[in-house]
Amino acid sequence: MKKLFTFLFVLVLMVAMVFVGFLFGPQISEFLFDTGTEAKWLSERFSETLKEKNELVVYEAEITGQETITQDAFLFGTVQKVEMPYQFNINFAVDLSKAKVSCEGNEISIRVAGPRASYYKLTVDDDAMKKSDFFYPLTPERYADIKNELEIRLYEEGQSNQQYLKDAWDVTVRNLKALLESVAQNNAIHTNYTVKVIRDDTLLSAPANTQAPVEEVVTIDAE
Repeated sequence: MKKLFTFLFVLVLMVAMVFVGFLFGPQISEFLFDTGTEAKWLSERFSETLKEKNELVVYEAEITGQETITQDAFLFGTVQKVEMPYQFNINFAVDLSKAKVSCEGNEISIRVAGPRASYYKLTVDDDAMKKSDFFYPLTPERYADIKNELEIRLYEEGQSNQQYLKDAWDVTVRNLKALLESVAQNNAIHTNYTVKVIRDDTLLSAPANTQAPVEEVVTIDAE
């Protein structure tokens, strides 16, 4: 009987040690192996690619919010809950390298592809992140996956948002109009001429996303 109690005591002790190590392993390791010195960094850069860009950034959307992710178990209910405040930025740009300009009489036509999402970034306030994960600890890998999934979803929603695309195109027309007005004034052109800003998505290399050309006629009085 004594051996049985000893065996049970050792078993319970081992289970308790494993449980404590599972919950507080990183903190214990940091306490035991902290030497009081700064960490050494070894940086290696394997490549650096520089590309020429000819894009006109015309629009930016900034979204702030909070994402709440829960994980449920059949018998225990919610075993993990993560509340993650974030800020998401997405830019829209026009690729001027594919622009086509033609002139006939006093009419100038500029064909440009419609604005496309060119840059996006998710910023998570990790310090304000809250989690409840006593029974199902949130691993760094899972946390990184959550942020990556959120970034992809917000990008897909943003790049297909019709209001964003409309506003970005309106800004494109205004910018090109202002540019041509400046050219007319600086060169003292004393004749009226018409400028057509034409949205032509066939200039892009992805025909599946193309739309029929849309004309935005802007008349400039150069006198």
